[in-house]
This record gives sequence, structure tokens and C-alpha cells, in this order.
Amino acid sequence: MTRFFAKVSALATLAIGLLSTTEAFGSAVDYTGSLCLNYINYKVWVPDNVTIAMIEGGLVSGGLTADVISKIPPSCSGPFIEYVCSASFPKVVATTPGTADVQFACKSTCQAMVTNCDAILRQVGKPELIANCDGPIQSTVRTVPPNGILFQPDGKCNVVKPLAASNSTSPADGFKCPPPFIPVKPGMPPSATCNADCCVPCPAQYHLYREGALDKGFRMTNIMRAVSMVFSFILMVSYICLPDKRSHPSALILLFAICVFLFSVVVIFPLIDTNAMQCVDQYTPSTQQNNLKCAIQGAMLIFASVSTCAWCSALIVNLHLHTVWNSAWLAKKYWLLHSICWGFAITVTAVALGTGQVRWEFATLCLISQEKSSTIFFYPMAAMIFPAFLIHIATFFHIARISAQAGADSETMSRSTLSASAAAVISHRRHVMMAIKIQWRAAVMAICALLCVTFYWLFYFLQLGKINPTELAPHVLTFAACLGLGKGHDTCADELAPHLPPYGLMLAAEFLVSSIGTVIFIVFFKMALVREWGDWFSSIGYLCSGKRRQKQEQDQFFVI
Repeated sequence: MTRFFAKVSALATLAIGLLSTTEAFGSAVDYTGSLCLNYINYKVWVPDNVTIAMIEGGLVSGGLTADVISKIPPSCSGPFIEYVCSASFPKVVATTPGTADVQFACKSTCQAMVTNCDAILRQVGKPELIANCDGPIQSTVRTVPPNGILFQPDGKCNVVKPLAASNSTSPADGFKCPPPFIPVKPGMPPSATCNADCCVPCPAQYHLYREGALDKGFRMTNIMRAVSMVFSFILMVSYICLPDKRSHPSALILLFAICVFLFSVVVIFPLIDTNAMQCVDQYTPSTQQNNLKCAIQGAMLIFASVSTCAWCSALIVNLHLHTVWNSAWLAKKYWLLHSICWGFAITVTAVALGTGQVRWEFATLCLISQEKSSTIFFYPMAAMIFPAFLIHIATFFHIARISAQAGADSETMSRSTLSASAAAVISHRRHVMMAIKIQWRAAVMAICALLCVTFYWLFYFLQLGKINPTELAPHVLTFAACLGLGKGHDTCADELAPHLPPYGLMLAAEFLVSSIGTVIFIVFFKMALVREWGDWFSSIGYLCSGKRRQKQEQDQFFVI
């Protein structure tokens, strides 16, 4: 070991501040350790009576063990080892014979380590290895009294980078992504579900919750939507085939049932192959640009959702006009209803596809991206839903007022004893009560549909933002570090849970919108429908049997 007087660089001297001299005892030695073998190819400055082995031994006793290093993913290991090597082994730069400058660690190197490793080092239980970049370099506190050396600014500091890639044997070279993480695909752009080296495979949400939880939960919601598809199909066919169901206001219910059937029938896509709807490959979620099935299914779902709200609003307005104003104005304006309801749904769908915002982000179906969902999808529906809801409230206030009057006034009196105005009030009262009996099912159906859509919107608006890439990225890194410690998947998922949409709320939102078809079937199912279907099949059988023709031939003998 060669001893010499090393002249500390001017910046380091200023950083010490309290030293009375710019000279310090030390030695310039060749690096003979193992920790930084692939990072150091320069003369290393060591204080008096200190060796390379002693420095690395101190790092180990301070917590930097092989076990800890093996658990550090490459996204952190690179910046961490660069920080450790530059801080522990200052670089000696010869200036003139007999003197040299000593370059200490860069502040930017320290900051890069903290940015990439803070969460991981806390997860592995070694928060003491996180540096304070605004304080002195820890390795210099004892060797350069009284306060050590501060981290240095760029340009005059010790920059340590890996040597030739072919010689790289960094401590984390053998690191493997902890399941369910998979290695990053070469050339892959940054993603919220990836750190620098490992990715959560697509569909990401399925792996961030408890094992198998979302798979089972969304399978149940898909089954519910499939049941709704069958029930809404039965209701739709009933209102198409049965003769007295094609007139106003039953025609409104028919159109609403058609929309609900379209809304439910999209479940066929994920039932055939759920993963094919969600992902293009192990890394890439589906979008309308990379998955045609996603584009078709998303367009169907957007169109059906908007048209369902539109015809539901038409039902509410019709109930209000008929109940409060005794008007059948909409019965003569179906051309206007078709133009508004179908036209509005087509416009919203076209805008979503035209702006390229149809993609998978949640559950098993493609919809509009969370970022643009409110502007393109939910706000237009709200423009129909909330006015319709206010009209519905006004209708029920009117019904409540009329019902209260009906209880207070006696209607057993003869109409001849009443004035013309009193008779008109009683007539309107009877009309309202009759309207309630006729259209209460439509009213209940409209309320259920509105509540389901509103709840789903609130969930989408308030909770789904938690999977925003900017917010999710650091939590995914923490999740990976937790798994790297050998903790179970469910344990790490529980630690991650506060940063994700609540599992129960997520399933509740999806279950509610999936059950709309079942709800309207329950509301509209009555024995009269069964009797009407019985009569319809009887008439078909009667026509097919030839009895009608036989009866006509017999009856002609009685015609005079």
C-alpha cells in the first residue's frame, strides 16, 4: 500500500468547512474487494489505518448482506450499488506529482438511489440503508472529522457506472421476478404495472388482489349478466310477438327491453374467452387498435348503455305526461323518440371509437378509458338521467298529493251533487290512480335502471382512478418488493389493498349493472304474460291444424 499526503479537492474542503488544513492523511490503493469489482477501475482513497476489506466488512455489519442484496430487484440494485461504491470508495485523481484530488460521491447518485430504492429497502426491513442526501456521506463521518464530507455536485464528483457489460456480475444478476411477476419484454415502453425489470402480467388487476379473488368474482358477474341476457330476451320476444304488446306505451317497454338485451348479450364475448377480451399478450391490455373483438364488444356496450338510458328516460317522461297532464303526446311522436334515443347512442359510440378510447381497463369487458370516460360516456348519459330523475320525483310528488286528497275527500257522493270543478278534481284523481295501476311496473323499472347506472358511474368516477398509472406505479413496486421478501401473495395483496378499488365495491358495481335484465324481468313478469303466451301458442296450433279452414267451410252453409 502506497502512503502519501492526499490533497482533498477544493469542493470537499468547502464541504468540511471546519478543517483547518486542506491536507489529510490517506492512501491511494488498488481496489481488491468483491462488492464493486464491476464498477471500480480507479485508484481508491482510503483513510489512514483502513483497508478495503475493513470498508466492505463495515458495509456487511451495517446490513448490506448477500441475503439483502439477493432480494433487491434490478430496478433498485443498479442505482443502489452505484451509490454504495461511489460513497464507500472515493476516487483518487492525480493532479501534480505528490498530490492528488479526491472525488467523493455525487448528490445526484444518492438521489437516484433514494428514488428507486426507498420503498424496496423498507420492504426488506433495511430502512437504515437509505441515505440522507442532504447530510454527510455516512462512510466519511468517522474518517474525516468532525462532520464528514457532504455529497458533491455533478461535474466534480465520483461517478460510478458498470464496466463493460460482458463483465457484469452485479449482485442482483441472478434476481428472478417473484411470481406472479414476469420479466420485462425487451423494448417494452414504461407501464404502470411494471418496474424497470418485472411486470404484473395482464390482466393486472387479477394479480394485485388476493389469489383467485377477481377471477371468481367476475365469473359470478358474468353468469349474472348471462342470466339477464336470457330473461331480457324472453321479455323482448314477448313484447314483439304478443299482439297487444306493440302499442303505446308497451312499445316503449319493448324498445327498452331490446336495449337491455343488447347490453347483456355482450357477455358472450368474455364467456367464450375472457383473457382474449382483456389482453393481447402477457404484457399488453386490449384496445380498439390492437384487438378487433375489443372494439366490437366495446362499441356494442357503449351503444346499448346509452340507448338503455335514453329509452328509460323516455319511459319516465311518458309516465309523467300521462299521469300529471293526462297527455298521450309521445304516442304520436315516435319518429322523434327514435331520432333522439338511437341518434344520441350512435353519436356517443362514434365519438368513443373516433377518438380511439375503447379499451379494457376493468372487469371482463372493454369500455371507454377511465381518463376519458366521464367526458365521452358518463356526462352525456347524466344529461339524460338526472333530468329524467327529477321528472320522476315530480311525478311521484303529484301522485302522493293526489293520493292524500283521495283519502281526505269522500268520493261516495253522487256526481250530481258536486260542482263542475269538484267533479273535474275527482276525475283527475281517478285518472292518476288508474295510471299508477297501469304503469307502476314501468316506474319501478326506470328507478332500478337509474340507480344501477348511477352507482356504477360513482364507482367508476371515485374508485377506478386508483388504477391510474401515475398513482399505481409506486404501489406495484412495493408489491413486488413484498413478494421478493418471501411473503405470501395474499399477505402482500392485503398490504396493497388500501391503494386499490375496494374488492366488495368493485363486484357490487359490476353485479348491479349485470342484473338489470333480471330485474326488469321480475318486475314485468305476471301470470297474464303466461296466459297470453298460452293463447298465442293455441292460436298458432289452431291455424296449423287446418281446423280454422274446416270451420269456415262449415259456417258457409249458414250464410244467407
